[in-house]
Amino acid sequence: MTDKLPNSKPHIVMIVARGEAVRNFLYSETLLELCQSARVTLLSALHDEVFLQRFGPLVERIIPLPELEERWIVKFLRELIVMAHYRWIWTEKVKNKWELLESEAHTPKQKLRVRLFKAFARIFASRAGLNFLAFWEYRLSLLLNPSPFFENILSELEPDLVFNCSHIHAPRGEMPTRVAHKLGILTATFVFSWDNLSSRGRILPPYDHFLVWNEGMRGELLHLYHFIKPGQVHITGTPQFDYHFKPEYQLSRDQLAQQIGFDPGRPFVLYTTGMERDFPGEVGHVGMVIDLLKEFELSIRPQLVVRTYVKGNSPEMEALARANTPDVFFPPVLWDAKWFMPKEEDLAIYSSLLKHCAFGINPASTVSLELMMFGKPVMNLGFDPPGSSLPEPMCWKRHIGFDHYCKVVAGGGVRVAYSVEDMREIMGEFVREGNLLQEEQQHFLGDFFGETLDGNSGRRVAEVILRLAGEVKQ
Repeated sequence: MTDKLPNSKPHIVMIVARGEAVRNFLYSETLLELCQSARVTLLSALHDEVFLQRFGPLVERIIPLPELEERWIVKFLRELIVMAHYRWIWTEKVKNKWELLESEAHTPKQKLRVRLFKAFARIFASRAGLNFLAFWEYRLSLLLNPSPFFENILSELEPDLVFNCSHIHAPRGEMPTRVAHKLGILTATFVFSWDNLSSRGRILPPYDHFLVWNEGMRGELLHLYHFIKPGQVHITGTPQFDYHFKPEYQLSRDQLAQQIGFDPGRPFVLYTTGMERDFPGEVGHVGMVIDLLKEFELSIRPQLVVRTYVKGNSPEMEALARANTPDVFFPPVLWDAKWFMPKEEDLAIYSSLLKHCAFGINPASTVSLELMMFGKPVMNLGFDPPGSSLPEPMCWKRHIGFDHYCKVVAGGGVRVAYSVEDMREIMGEFVREGNLLQEEQQHFLGDFFGETLDGNSGRRVAEVILRLAGEVKQ
């Protein structure tokens, strides 16, 4: 009897292809909930000693996730599908990418390649064309699979469900899901971010189930992929916000100040930078914020904390960080650069920065939503950095109009600065009057997230996975 007990539980394989999945599903309650009611195996790109010690005791096995070098025809086909998908959905973000592709091609050979891909993409930019390409991508990727590894390991494990923790971040997570589908194993994935469906390539592995943030993403997914049925899409919220609602991830103002170095008796502004590739010249905006803060009388003058984007910081921003400007602080982001993984202790620092800041500034990012969760005023930047001369595809204003973000602006929960004078006026309002946008922010968050902003998204993810795996087990 005791020998059969472990097998009475469903067996779930979690694919952890990059570090963001660790934050969402291993640090959160998802893994703990799953381990209580299921057997869990991690098929993970991360498998160093720290990772093994942290998560090894919780799961049955941790198996290194290999990265296979696929044939050129499969990679060519996949790139063509991405371009055709872009041309078909033709959102504002995609239009911007389309323009950037050619401007970033520096040699005649590169430019010719981009133009040829664009020409072929137009031919297949339809439901029928994309389905045709996806049909052959799936079959050729399996037919030309360079290794039997995934088929062997999944046949050995015999899981009831394979869950790819992020549909977008790493191609190495896709092959095991294709093989699982071929073997008749139930598959599921999490649509990583709110802008992915309007700004990223086509979802290619044939997943049986999809977990999404909200009703809007559910509708978008069903519209783009007409073969997906409503019962295959599950609204869970996103675990990345759970930490903002848990007291154990909230440092006191004094604790935060001790770690970062600012004066806890004075207010501070939180500036979160974007990726340098997307927001070139951002150091100019940070410098302008520093200058504008000096215009406030000393009794109400805030300090500035700049949290840089770890995956795309510029040398100019790093030089500013080293300048040790009075009242300006550049705390290190605790991040494992090899695995693209935020360290667990960074979650509390980031959440506490949001909680204790007077207001936040960012170009146009998810951070705006997080600041609204804490009832903080938000300023976005809709103009190019002072002194810059950027080509049209790289202008900052375009980000404000992208399909996912224009809804935030329309909701009235953020203020957008379109000039230095706007920055001065908005910052003055925030410093002297606080958050006048709180009602609009709460209305927007309620419409956007529904009931999922409760710190329990990680648990909901586990509940969905357990239910699906349990149905297979029965």
